Amino acid sequence: MSSKLRKIGTGGMVLLIAVCFIPAIAGAFAPGDGRQDKGIDRKGLHRSALGIWRNPQMVQKLELTPEQVKKVREADFTFREKQLPLKAQLESLRLQMEKVFGDEVVDNAAVLSLAEKISDVRGKMFVQNIESRLALGKILSADQIEKLKLHTMHQKRHGQERGKNCNPTHHSVERHANKMLSD
Repeated sequence: MSSKLRKIGTGGMVLLIAVCFIPAIAGAFAPGDGRQDKGIDRKGLHRSALGIWRNPQMVQKLELTPEQVKKVREADFTFREKQLPLKAQLESLRLQMEKVFGDEVVDNAAVLSLAEKISDVRGKMFVQNIESRLALGKILSADQIEKLKLHTMHQKRHGQERGKNCNPTHHSVERHANKMLSD
């Protein structure tokens, strides 16, 4: 009888370990590797400079008028709404690419086709991003654009000293402001 209880106890422990630890281990190798910047809203996925209206310090530093804040906010929502289908399409294509590379025999033609589609979507997103920067340039005054550039340079220098950027929103604004400088 005691060997039967031992088998039941051992089986229960194995079941407990399986229920508790296997999901945790599986999560360690999930897509994204546990990084928070993965997914549709990851950094570098064409965030708009129009998001400055969400940062009260930037609104104050740039001395935006209520009318400018309203225009930037409306343009930001329009931009983000246009980006949603492209972001979803990009994530779908990435998932398809992951599936193709996961096959035992990789279909080179399928990989190249998916790569072209990904490139096309990224190109569309890039054009929309440029349009958002141009829209911001029409809303801000020359003085405000200059303040934004100075803020960007300061933040970039400050972030590099620490070896990281403090806030992804600031990083996005910095990147886009620098692009405005080069245009």
